[in-house]
Amino acid sequence: MKTLVTCHSSLVTAAALALAASSAAAAAPVTLAPMFRDHAVLQRDVPLPIWGTAEPGAEIRAFFFYGNGYDAPSYSAVADADGRWRIVFPAQPAGGPCELCVGYAPAGEAGATIALGAASAPDGAGARAEDILFGDVWLCSGQSNMDMNYGWGLTRGKEDVETKTHPRIRLFDDRNRTALSPQRDLPDDYGWTPCDPAHAKSFSAVGYFFGQALQEAMPDVPIGLIEASWSGSPIKTWIPYEAAESVGGEFGKQAGERRAIAEAWENGGAEQFKIDLAAWTNALPSIDPGDDPAAPDFDDSDWQTANLPEITEKHTSNDFDGWVWYRRTFVIEEEKGPIVGPASLSLGPVDDRDWTYVNGVLVGSTNAWDAPRQYDIPAGTLHVGTNVVAVKVLDWGGHSGMWTKDASALSIRGSWRYCRDMTIDGQNCLAMVREELDIPLAGEWKFKAFPAEPRPKDLSGSGAWDIAGCHNGMIAPLFGMAAKGAIWYQGCSDVGSADLYARQFPAMVSAWREGFVHDDAGFPVYLVQLAAFKETHAEPIDSAWARMRWTQMRLGETVPHCGTAVAIDVGDHRDIHPKDKKTVGERLARLALARTYGREAVVEAGPIPRAGELGVIENTSRELVRQRIVDSPDAGGRSVAISFWNGTLATSDGGPAKGFQLVDADGKAVWTEAAIDDFDVRVSIPEGFVPTRVRYAWDDYPDCNLVNGEGLPCGPFELEIEP
Repeated sequence: MKTLVTCHSSLVTAAALALAASSAAAAAPVTLAPMFRDHAVLQRDVPLPIWGTAEPGAEIRAFFFYGNGYDAPSYSAVADADGRWRIVFPAQPAGGPCELCVGYAPAGEAGATIALGAASAPDGAGARAEDILFGDVWLCSGQSNMDMNYGWGLTRGKEDVETKTHPRIRLFDDRNRTALSPQRDLPDDYGWTPCDPAHAKSFSAVGYFFGQALQEAMPDVPIGLIEASWSGSPIKTWIPYEAAESVGGEFGKQAGERRAIAEAWENGGAEQFKIDLAAWTNALPSIDPGDDPAAPDFDDSDWQTANLPEITEKHTSNDFDGWVWYRRTFVIEEEKGPIVGPASLSLGPVDDRDWTYVNGVLVGSTNAWDAPRQYDIPAGTLHVGTNVVAVKVLDWGGHSGMWTKDASALSIRGSWRYCRDMTIDGQNCLAMVREELDIPLAGEWKFKAFPAEPRPKDLSGSGAWDIAGCHNGMIAPLFGMAAKGAIWYQGCSDVGSADLYARQFPAMVSAWREGFVHDDAGFPVYLVQLAAFKETHAEPIDSAWARMRWTQMRLGETVPHCGTAVAIDVGDHRDIHPKDKKTVGERLARLALARTYGREAVVEAGPIPRAGELGVIENTSRELVRQRIVDSPDAGGRSVAISFWNGTLATSDGGPAKGFQLVDADGKAVWTEAAIDDFDVRVSIPEGFVPTRVRYAWDDYPDCNLVNGEGLPCGPFELEIEP
């Protein structure tokens, strides 16, 4: 390829980078990390890091090409010893599209200017990303309610996903992946997609509606949405080790122990595991009793008995590893005559590996702890009289054995044929009879255990319920990129641990703010308060769900640059995954538009009590007051006066305010009436009752109706009363 050179500046174009195809023909291809490829939204208005891989020690140059004929400034970096390079572009304004071109710098031509001659990155060794936009990138993280997409079923907004295409919204699915240690890279097949019905249907519904609301309010700002969520995950799995340790207490201690394990594994532990595992495996044959127990005439009279299905540890020991032989006999009645047809043996899942015999014939073997066993019994294997099923199980960690909860899964079934003497029209003859038979195998089995030393533990993996597991696999590879902020819908898995959650959430947010490049908005994190769920109780209860919701509200108001979207009114008694995700996404967008983007006309949320419990509100610098008991002649006695912000107060149904209760020093709670007065609520104190706390919407599924003039609901709260 011809290279056009002028020597008066240090600008390089795509044609210049074409030298990679010649001078670097033998070099490794230049790559871009998945976050910077086709259709990406890159964060505007901040220094913009881009990275990838190349030949170690090589100089890499990159530039954005808009295709309009002007010289494009390039920026360079040198790949390190691992072949990793990182270039930081100056801040880019909102806009696009353009191309991102990356390649090897021309050898011996430092400081050259290459006239634009092509709108493509170099062939062979270079990389090019097309259709790049500059806008705001938002991380969408949490558990199942963030993970929930169109396919889970939606109510409000379903037609949006089905019909709308948003050219300036892009989607990135950071798929489920955990790791023991922080990962540097995402899998190579990850990437951005357009926001059209085909792709939006599999994306987070909350994330989609959040992005749609932002785009409608700011049509000139492209929106990039990165989904990193995992159904059922607790908050601890999203916190890096060091941040988790900073939480302190028992949780911090566990995080430190987990980090030490990860470091030891990285520093020789993995190799030692291979050695130890080989030694353990080689020792197994010495304790294997052999194949004799599979023989039909084997004497198992001195073996113990167990009622299956159940895990092996129920009838051996809690920490059992090794071999277990199980035997079960059953009888086929002689009157049926010889069996000539096939049948099928079912055992349910067997943990970890099995070898299964029928009358001494090996009918199957599977090495998978969770796979149901379904084996064909060859014709002629079963016979009249006593038959034997023998199963040899190898367990190398955790629970083991035939552990299905469905006892009917242990059975022999099939359409069998057998011969039988019959009299037909006065003549004796041998007839073939077909019959559907079902032989249950659940119940008493004989067994004998042959314990082994504990199997060496494979620590290479990490689950979505381990400290830092999801962070290491999904968030850590994103660290270093520029982003605007995050939305967070999580907490169901941590109900009952609100006090710990109040320390974990700030630690996670702090780690994210350190990990991402962001602007002066401070990398806001807006969280969703858990929706109503389960029962509505006639009598007051100290609801763990309400306590978590109040904790989430306080976190949104006390952790700088955060906020909480209330979803108490979109819940479902029977479904922890309520279907109205558009309302949730729009309420998150309200917070972002008001607090991050400074849209003063946007009412950010529903009523929030001015409570000493909240402390100093760093987002708004509002002055707070303690709750107080006041004389209320109009209400017929004394009451607790509560002040609110975010608009004048009303009720969603136009009736009296409801959902308030008072609690005394002994923890006794009573429902009580309340009256609205513009920005205040006065909660009546029953005669003779001495309250120390006032609560609102304090139930799993509360019956409550306090809203502001925008119809936005007030979430649950519990406030101390100062007499």
